[in-house]
Amino acid sequence: MDTTILLSAVGVFAALAGMAILIFKRVSPIIIGPLAAILVCLTSGAPVFQSVTKTYMTGVTGFFTSYFFIFLLGNIFGNIYQNSGAAAKIGSMISKKVGSKHCMLACMIPAAILSYGGINSFVIIFSVYPIALKLFEDADLPTYLLPGIVCGGMWTFAMTGPFTPQIPNIVSMQYLGTPSYAGLLPGLCSAAVMAVAIVLYMNRACRKARLRGEHFQWPEDVKRIEDVKNAPGGIVSILPIAFVLLVFNITKLDIILCLLMGIILALILFWKHLPKPEMLEMFNSAAITSVTVIINTAIIVGFGSVVKETPFYDFATHILMNSDANPYMVAAVGSNIFAGILGSASGGISLMYETLGDTFLQYGQQGYNLEFIHRLCADGCGGLDSLPWNGSIVSVFAICHTTHKLSYKYNFVTCLVVPIASTFLVALPISMIFG
Repeated sequence: MDTTILLSAVGVFAALAGMAILIFKRVSPIIIGPLAAILVCLTSGAPVFQSVTKTYMTGVTGFFTSYFFIFLLGNIFGNIYQNSGAAAKIGSMISKKVGSKHCMLACMIPAAILSYGGINSFVIIFSVYPIALKLFEDADLPTYLLPGIVCGGMWTFAMTGPFTPQIPNIVSMQYLGTPSYAGLLPGLCSAAVMAVAIVLYMNRACRKARLRGEHFQWPEDVKRIEDVKNAPGGIVSILPIAFVLLVFNITKLDIILCLLMGIILALILFWKHLPKPEMLEMFNSAAITSVTVIINTAIIVGFGSVVKETPFYDFATHILMNSDANPYMVAAVGSNIFAGILGSASGGISLMYETLGDTFLQYGQQGYNLEFIHRLCADGCGGLDSLPWNGSIVSVFAICHTTHKLSYKYNFVTCLVVPIASTFLVALPISMIFG
């Protein structure tokens, strides 16, 4: 490794560490992202002005353009559920069926179902947050635990497992020519371990919170629906979510169109339960919040665009491409590294296949099982993507009215430690034995 690559590596890791520290200090990602990009440019010999104004901003605007309407419509969808009482009704139904004693399981189930149905994670958090809030109130649990279990439901086994229409599975299918259920045995075993481990860990966190004497407190700026009796009926409350889920998967329409139709259906079904004088304020609030959330995410994604242009990035990818390690190990390790650098599972796995896709196909020609490589890549990108600078985590914490200081350690375990452990201790050994 020459001096140029070494200095570039120091810059990249220093920028990542700095982002993690500043995010915990509650510095805005809007400030953190450009500063980290400038540091990487300075240590990599890249032209700072051009890299920040073009490369960085291209990454930011690209993400904003791709996801703006999903954020906006997802937030409006969630607000309609919250203000009509439909979310509280669903939460009450689940609480009665499962019981407040099993609050963590009750919160994970709807998040995992929606994620396995192909719904974007930001749509899920907007929809599930008000439901989970009601469940947490019934169980009298502090809300800083909420992101850990909801994200554990939507960002782990449901995002990376067999059959899921989420990006990690879809991208693997496209690059490797494998089916959605590729690597079924290691995938199902890994998914089962993740689900059980997440619930057990979060139940333990709940017990500790109760021993500390902590209780539920309704978040500020979130409207409280007290009268569930005047909310829409249980079946009616579920219909718009079920409609979006079914239409998206059956018709293959764009999620934006599906969300728009879901909003229209929700307005029709919930109209008499919505507070008419506050409708304009509700839509305005949803619009403002959606822009804030997407900017927080896009700013971090832009940093990843700058990292891709560094000498260290070229060096690291060259090592992976020419490694003598077991191909299954390369798949698991590589997907984690790319996801960690970009702070994104979808961005990380896409970039990994752009870089290593031909290498994986060569592994297949050598007799290695491409379906197992598919599953290990999908599982792996759901691990190190959940480091503190992940823009999606920043956004989810903002939506859930919490902070990294209060909530991140739970997300660290459910969305990083558990998926990585499951990938390397369950999926990888099974792949190596049967592959």
